[in-house]
Amino acid sequence: MSHTKQLPETDQQRQQPAGAFDSYGLVACLVISTFSIVWITLASKSLNFGTVVFLFALPWVLLRAGAIVTATLRFPSFFALDFLLGVTVVSVVVMGWKFFLPLSLWVLLIVLLVAIAIIPKLLPRHRRDPLSALGLLSVVVSLVAATGWSQDLISPTSTVEGDIVFKPGADFFFHATMVARSLGTQTLIQIGNYEWQGFPAFFYHYASYSLASCLAQMGQVPAYATVVGFWAPFGLFLTGLASYALARGVWSQRAGLAALMATSLIPDAWLLNIAHPMYGYFWLQEISPAGLYGVAIAGAGLTLIAMGAREGRRAWMVSGVLAGALVLFFKVQIFAAAFPLLFGFAVLAWPHGRGSHSPVGRPPMKAALACEPAPSRWLNRRGMRWVILGACVAAGIALLPVANRSYIGPNMRFDFSGSDWYWKILAGMARGTPVESWYAPFRDGHAFPSHLAQAIGMLLISALGIFAILAPLVWIVALWRKNWQASDGISLAGVAILLLMTFGLGRSGTAENVYEFIQRPFVWAYWLVGSLTAGRLFSMVTERYLRFATAIVIVSIAALMLVPARYGSGLQPGKWPGAKAYSNLRVDRGLVECAHYIRSQPPINAVAQDSHQDRLLILGGLSERPSFAARLEVWKRASKAFRESYKSQLHKLQSLQEATTIPDLQRTVHESGIRWYVAHPGDPNVWPAEFRDQPAFESNGYRVYDMQRCFDLRG
Repeated sequence: MSHTKQLPETDQQRQQPAGAFDSYGLVACLVISTFSIVWITLASKSLNFGTVVFLFALPWVLLRAGAIVTATLRFPSFFALDFLLGVTVVSVVVMGWKFFLPLSLWVLLIVLLVAIAIIPKLLPRHRRDPLSALGLLSVVVSLVAATGWSQDLISPTSTVEGDIVFKPGADFFFHATMVARSLGTQTLIQIGNYEWQGFPAFFYHYASYSLASCLAQMGQVPAYATVVGFWAPFGLFLTGLASYALARGVWSQRAGLAALMATSLIPDAWLLNIAHPMYGYFWLQEISPAGLYGVAIAGAGLTLIAMGAREGRRAWMVSGVLAGALVLFFKVQIFAAAFPLLFGFAVLAWPHGRGSHSPVGRPPMKAALACEPAPSRWLNRRGMRWVILGACVAAGIALLPVANRSYIGPNMRFDFSGSDWYWKILAGMARGTPVESWYAPFRDGHAFPSHLAQAIGMLLISALGIFAILAPLVWIVALWRKNWQASDGISLAGVAILLLMTFGLGRSGTAENVYEFIQRPFVWAYWLVGSLTAGRLFSMVTERYLRFATAIVIVSIAALMLVPARYGSGLQPGKWPGAKAYSNLRVDRGLVECAHYIRSQPPINAVAQDSHQDRLLILGGLSERPSFAARLEVWKRASKAFRESYKSQLHKLQSLQEATTIPDLQRTVHESGIRWYVAHPGDPNVWPAEFRDQPAFESNGYRVYDMQRCFDLRG
């Protein structure tokens, strides 16, 4: 497997300071800021000075942070890669700050600004491309595509007959609570479980929320508006930029545009009604945007490894592997699929010899063999790499049971026992859709392995779309021309990992956990295979017809801009009939106004309680306050420890609701720590009249009680 090709000499790399900006780079930063401001303004229906300042400074901060990384590594960087690495570094720093330091994000923002302003001046000049017109085009195309696919998010609400309709999926209320957890001075560990008072904090993808949390803090933007109007569309922009960066690092800027077009503008099989309703790439990424950040960071890591392998720079490759490891904090399901591939590629492409690297401009295969004295010795070392990789894979599989018993892992088994269960679920979800008949055989008992070939075929079509056809054609042409490249092997490995995770994982732990680890990683495979297939195909075609192929790509991009504009509206409800119950939610205006009232009242860590236990976290997401008890059914399914102890929590809540005297009310409020209590219309209320009849706020039958006021009353 040969290494990737060298960047063409027309890229015009220059020695630049880590903090330098060229004219096109400044324009790109302004364009990114402008789009971001428009998104958040439409989502929040307001704009303030803090938001404008933050979003105009954000691209500059991210670029300089990424440039610090590439300058330290002496990496030949460019705009897209610096930007992605800056997102990685800043997001992880913010997450670490909130984990360990009980200080406001304002303090961190000041520290970051000072560090990013000073550190680049202490670093040497390094090889860095000025942003070209094609690079600027990639930024604009990524932003326009992100805007098109996010139409339901940047215009999230409408009013119908006095109710407020929330078009985004219900999970965005949960995502809003994730942003809200970082807005106070407490650490995430001190805050604990935001939904059940007294339970510990749980591991989650906190790093993906870092930039959104900073925006909510500095711009005083509501957490819900931040996740729908910035977190999701900005993540989609990053995946488009990552496609460009990967193909540009492997081949050229023009190949980067082809990869960007493939993953951001070409409709997937789900949009064409030939994929399973749960296998929509754009749909799943838009309802679960942490995956966007996971894919983008993994793509940046792969770019570092690929360029390090080409030039024999071990530090670059190690940095790429570390970036892949950090995906764990952005999206654990993407980490499970991407990290083995990145690590395996780094092991197989690890440079031989001490400090060896390929001279710039040397053909890749010749560069790989340049330091080898004999073919037999090269083969021995190559074989040893496979042995090392195999040992690492075996060790990882062997450690899974240990991690499960220690409760530090996702409780996964890799024993090929989950296929029958999983495909029966898919068959049930396909009812009432155009592909229902395709999945009918899997409703019967003992579907595997008799229908294994059919399952593999439908999985590849659903998960990869058009690339399920184009990628094998590219591989066949590469073999026929005897021009197999590392990119071809990486694509093939991505498909192999997808198949292994789909058919190899067994059902253990909670059903939701297993299902997500089987199904969610397909977005990584789609993005990876799409990016590399498009870039490789362009590189094959341009061997003779460079200008013609470039013109075709640019014209195709202009035409395909209509795809996100057409399909982005109405994307959130999905195509699975059951999913429609979790989008376009009609919420009584009274509940929304009660949540907004609580949000306006200090302190930020005051506990709020919905009398109906906030099944969808609507109150928690809009009020940005921790709950005493919320989402009971979710936690009963998710945690054995919760199932064994939640009844005592409910008993405290019930005692508060049944208090008939002021002393009883005072005692139960003291035990629970609840500050705000929201009663729904028609709720029975036996509290003393002097407290019951004086709510702090009332709207459309909903009442907000300031429970602290009960201590001002005499028993």
